Order: sequence, then C-alpha cells, then structure tokens
Amino acid sequence: MKRLAMKKRDQQRAQQQAARKEKIRKQKAQQKTHSAAKRTAAVINVTPENVAQAMTEAVRRHHADDFGTASQIYRQVLKLFPDHPDALSSLAMIESQKGRPARAIKLLQKAISLVDDNAGYYMNLGSALTQTGEIDDAAAAYTRAIELAPTYPDPYYNLGDLFLGTGRPNDAIAVFDACMAAIGREFHALAYKAHALDDAGRNEEARYLLNFDDYVKTYKFEPPEGFETIESFNAAMSKHIRNHPTLQGNVMSTEHGKHTAELLREPVGPMAAMEQRIQEAIHWYIKTLPDDPGHPAVKWVPSAWKLTSWGVVMFDKGHERAHIHPNGWLSGVFYLNLPELIHDPDKSPEGWLEFGRPSPDIHVQSALTLRHYQPDYGQMFLFPSYFYHGTIPFRSSQRRICIAFDVEPLVFRGKV
Repeated sequence: MKRLAMKKRDQQRAQQQAARKEKIRKQKAQQKTHSAAKRTAAVINVTPENVAQAMTEAVRRHHADDFGTASQIYRQVLKLFPDHPDALSSLAMIESQKGRPARAIKLLQKAISLVDDNAGYYMNLGSALTQTGEIDDAAAAYTRAIELAPTYPDPYYNLGDLFLGTGRPNDAIAVFDACMAAIGREFHALAYKAHALDDAGRNEEARYLLNFDDYVKTYKFEPPEGFETIESFNAAMSKHIRNHPTLQGNVMSTEHGKHTAELLREPVGPMAAMEQRIQEAIHWYIKTLPDDPGHPAVKWVPSAWKLTSWGVVMFDKGHERAHIHPNGWLSGVFYLNLPELIHDPDKSPEGWLEFGRPSPDIHVQSALTLRHYQPDYGQMFLFPSYFYHGTIPFRSSQRRICIAFDVEPLVFRGKV
C-alpha cells in the first residue's frame, strides 16, 4: 500500500510539473505575441512628409532581421509611392530571403525600369534569378552590375560562384581575375580563385597559391617581459580573456564559444607585453618568405601595418567555421589553454587548426586538399590571410582558449 501511495504521489507531482511547464509555455507565447503586437503598433505610419524617415527605420529593422516590420513599412511606402525604387528593391530582398524569388524578380524588374544604373538592383536580381534557376539571365544581371560598378566586389563573387556551381570553373577564374584587376589586393577573389583552380583541373596553380609548406609557419616565442614562464603568461592571459568586458557568444565564425573585441584597446592587461612578441614574429615571417615576388603573400608584403587582435574561448563542440580575413595580409594564432584531448593521438585532429576547406558559400566541387596542425603552447601559427582556415570540433569539458591576430597593411612596399 505504501508503494502504491508513493507511486500515486509521484504521478501527481509529474502531472503538476507538466502543468507548470505548459503554463510557462503559454505565458511565453503570450509575451511573444504581445511583443510582436507592440512592434507592429510601433511601426511608423508612413506619410508623404516622413517617407525618408520611414525608409531609414525600415532598413534598420531589415538589418536587424525584423523582416515582418520592415516589409510592412516598405509596403506602406509603396502604397503611397508605387514607383519608389529603393522600397521596391528592399522589399524584393526580403521576398528573396523568404524563399519567394519570383515575387522578388518582379519587384526588381520594376525598380530597374525606373532606375537603370543601380548596380545593387542588378546584383539582387541576379541572386533572385539564380534561385529560380534562370542561370543565363542571372549571369547577365551580375555582368551588368559589374559594368555599372567595376570596383564593387560582390557581383564578381556571385557571378564567379554561379559559374562554379554550374561547372564552369575557368569562367569563374576569369571573373575573379577581373575582380582583382579592377580592385587590386582583393583577398576574397584570390581565395575563391585558388579553389576554383582545383575545379578546373589546374592543380599545380592551386598548390602554388595554397602552398601550406612554404607559407604556413610556426614561430616559437619566449615568455613576454614580466613573465618567467610561458605557463605563467598563459594563465594570466587566459584569465584576462575570460573576464574581458567584450567577451560574447555568437560572434564572427565562432561556434560553441565566445569571442572578444579588440585586445589592444583598454583594458589591455598582459596583452601589452605580448604585442612585442607578435611584432617580432611578423618581422621573422617576412624575413623567411620565399624569394618569389609573383606570389601574393610576397607581392603584398606591407612596409607598415596595423595590428589587431582578439581572444576566443571555445567549449564542448567548439570550433571556428572556415573563413578568411580579407582585411589582413598575414594572420596568426597562439594558444593559452588546450583541452588534453588535443595531445591524444587517438583523438586527433579534434581541436586542431585546419587549412584548405572553403566556406560553403563558394560552391567548389573538386576534392579538397586539407592540412591539419596540432596546437601547442609557446608557438604561433602564421599564414597568409587569404588562406581558408578553421578548427576541427572537439568534445571536452575543458576550454580551448586562444588569441588570434591580423596584420592589416597601411603601406605596401613601394606603394602608399
């Protein structure tokens, strides 16, 4: 009888917990609905006098991914001014993002009929046409955008990727070359070209641009001034990163982790001492470069630069998605805290640094040439900023903490 009473009591408790959870769920749903209603009520009532203000607010909402409110404002503008080209184009972008490209195409075609020299309209049209599979028309739209704004890089990226995705890698390479010819040091186009070369079967050219052996270098450094050992520096720097006021999640390419803003701004802490070691590494890297002035890493060596740096704390499943640093010439990373599994041969390459995997937004179709590097203490990895890189996800309750940095050119050798 006692067991039956206990079982009944447990069932009642379970039912009560389920009821509480359902009540909380309904309250949250009501709050969400109430918040949405408040947002809708707060939408500007568009008039002929405040249309500019309304468009500014719509764009702000659009950039904040509040597509519902933004589209509502755009539609109000178009009700008053059916031929407002920016409202047409902006609403088209939302329709495209919502998976309604046919509607987007109609809106953009109307915008272009009103303003025929806006490169952005043509680029957005190309994107919508790509969604509907109208490849030739999409290519023509991107080409027109390039003609209108030859130093605007996005249409080159999109056109080149369109060619890659449809099995025309040599055409993609020509587009990326045209981008670099028009703009100069354009590391997105260079990174795309390096991987497009493999798609075209031009593997030797690809390995030349992505020469990991000669251009990914390891620099071993002594403890910065004021620290007797690397271990004491790592402990101080790790604490500084973990407590940094700018540390936050869902930033940049970091998954299951947190990312700081600039570490060379106050509070600088122990990073002030480390800056000298980083500068030493940069000069060492330049001195050890191959004598090959045609290679981008050599061609674009700066004579003056700005150093920018940030910290990353990763947790279980943490990793960096594949990415490049287009504003940099040289990038680097060194490690402050490493999970034990990184040194376990049975777990490799979990948590290791990876090169050669492009981001999913560039649709290369050939097999990848990957290289993995095991992190360790007291060393930096230095590499050209156009090399795609990321980290392999790891499973551990221990944190992986590192500092990354970029060398951003101010003056190139012989150029301003």
